[in-house]
Amino acid sequence: MSEDQGERRWSRFLPASYRGRIAVAIGAALVIAVVGTQLLLNVFVGTRVQQEITQQLRQQGAEIAAVARDQGYTGVAAAKRYLPGTRVVVRRDGEVVYWSDPVKVLEARAVVTDGDIEVTLERQADAGVWGEWAVPLVVGGVIVIIGAVAWWLAGLASRRLRRDASALAGQAERVAGGDMDARVEVDDTELARVATSLNAMTKQLADTDRRQREFLADVAHELRTPITAIDGFASALVDGAARTDEDRHEAAETIKEESERLCALVGDLQALTVTDLDEEVAREPVDVAECCRDVVRRLEPAAGEKGVLLRGPADGQGPVVAETNGAHVETILQNLATNAIRATPAGGIVRVTAARAQPGADADAVLEVSDTGVGIPAEHLPRIFDRMYRVDSARDRGSGGTGLGLAIVKGLTDAVGGRIEVESSPGEGSTFRLLLPLAAGDTA
Repeated sequence: MSEDQGERRWSRFLPASYRGRIAVAIGAALVIAVVGTQLLLNVFVGTRVQQEITQQLRQQGAEIAAVARDQGYTGVAAAKRYLPGTRVVVRRDGEVVYWSDPVKVLEARAVVTDGDIEVTLERQADAGVWGEWAVPLVVGGVIVIIGAVAWWLAGLASRRLRRDASALAGQAERVAGGDMDARVEVDDTELARVATSLNAMTKQLADTDRRQREFLADVAHELRTPITAIDGFASALVDGAARTDEDRHEAAETIKEESERLCALVGDLQALTVTDLDEEVAREPVDVAECCRDVVRRLEPAAGEKGVLLRGPADGQGPVVAETNGAHVETILQNLATNAIRATPAGGIVRVTAARAQPGADADAVLEVSDTGVGIPAEHLPRIFDRMYRVDSARDRGSGGTGLGLAIVKGLTDAVGGRIEVESSPGEGSTFRLLLPLAAGDTA
């Protein structure tokens, strides 16, 4: 086996990160330090204990030698009873005159000579070799067992984390590859919260992708209709199919109307692009009552052609100054008023007003666009600010609507820090309410 293969083989048992490997190295060093310290202490203490026991045996040997000289064998046997766990051997002139059973495991030994008498004492170890090494072996064993269990548990946790992380990475790769249906199974692991968030993010991306595709399909449809009309009538003019002045005039009028419709659609798309960029909008004190008057003056001709009465703030009304962006506010009001005129039959009324909110209200400046038109059914209200959404597709297309006006209103309202509200009753009309903060000092 090569050196690289051996390294890879052992690397399976080590953490993948350098931080984890450093932790393992520190743990191993601590184990070695504890066991080594215990061994050194055991050797040091054992040596001191053995020296003390040997000194004690020498003193006892001298006493037994004196007893053997004075009292003989009988005195030695009596003295032996006071030395349990110790072997006594007495020699006189080199001959053994007394001995006891040998010890199984020797702990200490002493030989004392008193003239012609030699006494040998051997102390029995209390627990043999095990007693000498019991503490370091137990400590080392406990550390090894704890380390092994901790290593096993860490391995289990690591495998679970790697498995879950691999599943999360796999889902991210599938989503990056366009698979918006990819999901990670959520369990009670440590990464469950991450998996839930990733699944939610994937669902949001899938919804966004679906809405984008639907939006592009709707835009393509909106572009196709006027382009088809322009192409058809232009071809009639080119190939001579429109022979009479009346036919040619009709073709030219249709081309002009459809061109205006295309320009309106392109303008709405550009406005949506501005809201999608999410750029910071410059705000300054703006008289929103004057914005209402400007919008009314701009749309009065269109309202008059349809027979709708368009009303703005009274001439004598004072300014209502809000901290906002004047251009965006006028775009919002123009889109709302244009929709109101389209939805109001001849003889109806559309009002564009501005006022300060009542004391205690959530907003400071309130701009309203109300009409006496057909109204909006309640089931459509939650979606009217969606792009390309129409309550009545046939009517809106026939009146020149692109289905983007209210989406632009919502985006610009968010950009200027305002809120938009709507109230509507079918057959009675609708009221759109724009709420903006008053400029500092405009509290009159």
